[in-house]
Amino acid sequence: MPPANILLVSNGYGEAAIAGYIASALAERDAKATVEHFPLVGRVPGSIGPQAEMPSGGLIAYWNVRNLLRDARAGLFSLTAAQFGFLRAQRARDAVVAVGDVYCLAACLLFAGRPTIFVATAKSESVAGHSGLEVAIAKRAREVFARDADTAVALAARGVKAHFEGNLMMDGVAITGIDLGARKEDLRVAVLPGSRADAPANAAAALRRLALVAQMIAPRGVQAFIALAPSVDTAALVAACERSGVKLTARQPGGAQGSTEGLDVRAIRDHFGDLLAQSDLALGQAGTANEQAAGMGLPVIASSAGQPGRVGWYRMRQQRLLGDALLVLPDDDLEFARGVVGLLADPARMQAMSATGRARMGGPGGSGAVAEAVLALASQDSR
Repeated sequence: MPPANILLVSNGYGEAAIAGYIASALAERDAKATVEHFPLVGRVPGSIGPQAEMPSGGLIAYWNVRNLLRDARAGLFSLTAAQFGFLRAQRARDAVVAVGDVYCLAACLLFAGRPTIFVATAKSESVAGHSGLEVAIAKRAREVFARDADTAVALAARGVKAHFEGNLMMDGVAITGIDLGARKEDLRVAVLPGSRADAPANAAAALRRLALVAQMIAPRGVQAFIALAPSVDTAALVAACERSGVKLTARQPGGAQGSTEGLDVRAIRDHFGDLLAQSDLALGQAGTANEQAAGMGLPVIASSAGQPGRVGWYRMRQQRLLGDALLVLPDDDLEFARGVVGLLADPARMQAMSATGRARMGGPGGSGAVAEAVLALASQDSR
């Protein structure tokens, strides 16, 4: 029997990371299998197919017309046509894995036309159920791995071959035990600026706010550990932080460090799991990373611009997903800092946020289950 030939297709930055977890699980189980990754959103080192960075960072769901128009001007439609053409050329694959939303699944089914497993990361019953059209498309997948147990039950009740075998997002949180220099007497904060173009600005805003927090809780110090996603340029982040009053010095490999009064900062390229494990809470403007932090039991605090009392659609969606594990504060440095200090003064609430995050996200193990299902499907198709 020839080695399995598998294509992973993702349509999001977090989804690309999940595809990487699945690829690693496949390699552990079948070292001879050909496993390649085709991202529909963003650029991923080592992947294949036509790719480009779009202004929206892939955030054009829910008819976000403004982002859609920006992406269209940047060549979205010509990129999409090229990607569909590339999928048409994948008909020799034994199996395809669609990681993301139903759009990703539909593209794989329609153009690649191979047996497809759907890793449904985009929707949860905690936020909004799948529409009738989405269910109809999901039924065409050989198997569907839902992002949580409630969503799996809801899809299965509507005739989808869906189940929940563990949260694939949590498979990427590896703890190696490396010492990051965290001091237990300080407030240790994981800063999660995201992986899109606004990551340097997000990191700079977090440091401005943490500098205010350090003043408010003195003499207790604050340590900020900035998680650098692979797509984030260290030099751009250092420059943004310096403009906000925190001077960082680049360090190898790909990190940076610095300090200001009461605040020590380290930007870390790898060791994401260790960074979370050695932090007390997270300031996050990310998607997947915020959710992984909540799953690790960290209270997560995000900001949202807009009118008082109103939360933007993206953060609102994440808040519904994570429940009380996520605290959304105004996008104002002083108000945000006061909100953080207020939370620190309420340890019972912090404990409740921790418990909620662990419960909402669930445990790891999904990548291995997907890998085994994919290899079984590829074996059936190659007979």
